[in-house]
Amino acid sequence: MRRLEVFLFRDWQYKLISLLMGTILWFFVTLGERVPMSIERSIEVYNKEQGYEYKLERKRARVRLKVMERFVTENMIEAIGVGVNVKGIKEGEYTLRVEVKDIPKFLITIERIEPEFVKVKVIKAPKGGN
Repeated sequence: MRRLEVFLFRDWQYKLISLLMGTILWFFVTLGERVPMSIERSIEVYNKEQGYEYKLERKRARVRLKVMERFVTENMIEAIGVGVNVKGIKEGEYTLRVEVKDIPKFLITIERIEPEFVKVKVIKAPKGGN
């Protein structure tokens, strides 16, 4: 009886942590099946500067995702945005990387963005009030 008591209660903190980690790992394996999904969004322009207009070569982007089906809601998918960051750029033509915003990190992973880059033409906005 004494041996059983020593076996069960010695280093009980480590045994409890091991049990919790094993349970969490089991949940990720059994509940974490990832399903492929494809969404299409309009490409937005982030961090616009006043006095400039931005013209995009392409207006839409397709994003391929892997989604943990049991935990991701339709609202999470709808909240995903696609755009280019124009912070700090002036007049000219640039090739910028298309970014995905507002994506839940562990529940959704990005497989591919098409197009990965887009040309952006930055021009000074015409002054109004003539």
